[in-house]
Amino acid sequence: MDKRIKKSWNSILPYLTLAFVITLMLSYQLNARATFISSDAWIHFYRFFDTKMQIKTGNFSYFQTNYGFNHSGRIFNAMYGPLFAYLNGLLLLLCKSWFIYEIIIEYAVFMTAGIGLYKLCQKVKISQAISLVLAIIYLQFGIVISIYRFNWMAWGAALAPYVLIQAVNMVEDQKRPIHWLSLALIMSLLAQIHVLSTVILTLTLIPFFLYGLLQNKNKKIYLLDTLKALFLAFLLTANIWGTFLLLYPHNHIALPNNSDLNQYAMHLSKFKGLHAHVSYTIATLILVQLIYVLLHFKQSKINTISTMVAIVIFLVASRWFPWIKIQASYPKVGSFFQFPYRLMLGAYPLLLMGSGISITELVRNKGSVVKNYAIFALLIVLLQNFSFNVIANYNQTKYFLTSNKVVLMSNTYFAAKKPKKIKYITRHTTSGKLFSLAKHVEPDYLPCKKHASNLVYAHKVVDQQHHYIYKVQGNRLILNWKSKKSGNKYLPIVMYDRSILMVNGKNQTKSHKNTIMQPLVKVQKGKNQATLQFMTPIWFKILLGITVVSWIIVIIYPLSRRIKGLK
Repeated sequence: MDKRIKKSWNSILPYLTLAFVITLMLSYQLNARATFISSDAWIHFYRFFDTKMQIKTGNFSYFQTNYGFNHSGRIFNAMYGPLFAYLNGLLLLLCKSWFIYEIIIEYAVFMTAGIGLYKLCQKVKISQAISLVLAIIYLQFGIVISIYRFNWMAWGAALAPYVLIQAVNMVEDQKRPIHWLSLALIMSLLAQIHVLSTVILTLTLIPFFLYGLLQNKNKKIYLLDTLKALFLAFLLTANIWGTFLLLYPHNHIALPNNSDLNQYAMHLSKFKGLHAHVSYTIATLILVQLIYVLLHFKQSKINTISTMVAIVIFLVASRWFPWIKIQASYPKVGSFFQFPYRLMLGAYPLLLMGSGISITELVRNKGSVVKNYAIFALLIVLLQNFSFNVIANYNQTKYFLTSNKVVLMSNTYFAAKKPKKIKYITRHTTSGKLFSLAKHVEPDYLPCKKHASNLVYAHKVVDQQHHYIYKVQGNRLILNWKSKKSGNKYLPIVMYDRSILMVNGKNQTKSHKNTIMQPLVKVQKGKNQATLQFMTPIWFKILLGITVVSWIIVIIYPLSRRIKGLK
């Protein structure tokens, strides 16, 4: 075989292997054409349906949700990965069905995660074979596989290895420890997808940043490059922090549902590897890695630092940490943080990378026999967690095919009595009819006075939809209905500080609001019309423009330089 062909084949083989393994992981779902509709999937489907309809109709509304979330006027996408929401809306518009859209996202997350972990391992000079096995293991447990439930933090887990490549630079690159452009880009991309992941991975980077700062001889350049990264990230995410500045000072925004922190802290599990569950093989891998580093802590700086950081995170995220006492003292932590296992976002890639470094050192010192044993041990870890993964995919597929609900939501508000309708819609359309057949209520980002009640939203908004005819013009939501008599009536919409409400040509913005900021308005006998609009200030439009222009520049500029180089 020609050397060039062999080299090309070796370079693409890991990616082909990853694609093949992912196809095996999804095989049950692919064969059955099953769409997994969990609570998270329902939320993301609905918000991307909204951006899809905005793109399709040209009626753009950055803040107010006019097509999604029961035509309630809620603000959701602006608070949750706004630019990525529009990319997903475009993808949904191009897809022929909800099933195809979900499969594309699952492949995208798994491929991004696998390639990222593979690149991270290659960065620290782990062999191709071990890097590939570790990358495949990464796809089998923890937060990555939560994409089956359309948990959006799976994107955070997929991008985490790319963030941690910057951690390696901070420790090992003496000339350029802060690669400011790539650091700013990856963190900004992450923020446009999942803000909480950005926060957690920023915290994970801090020990590496401090070590690099203390060890670097030219601290002035180190800090200057850090400031460059911060400034560029500031420009690329101006729309996100601008949204927080606009909404939070003048609105009481509802927190997500309260969760039992200790229940969702890391713990051993015999038959699961998802989220807070740690399989015995993964636990063994972590323990062996810790013992190795304690015995050889001087051999590799990046291995020692990475392992110790990951172990500390693991201990804090586990049930060994006093989560019960913390929640008893600070109950709101259960709402705004919810799940301690989220802290493992950066820890798992660090532990796998560290294991690869340890194996590489053992092979170098003990010979190829150790390599064979190491790969055999990794394959056992892979096979056990792969089996958990495939079983999870099988169970969710079976539920879609055989249950009388089809949807996987544990707190479904309403599901169609004829699940065949849901199956048909998910397999053949991206229709909004899905949301009338399966209804779900969540308090996230609702405006409220003290707290947002799911039941109030369900009865006052969801149950009232069928009484109204909805239209959208530009960024305005228009409600038409007939009333048998004049009087006062709660409209099935919610209002924020900058929401403007016109009813029958009269401004009723300052009308009385209930706990979830529904307006109580005066209606007339016969035909009525209400128009809801969110007034976006000029300063935010400027910030949004800065964000869009900044992304265009950072994408086009490197491409133009590459094209010039080729010429």
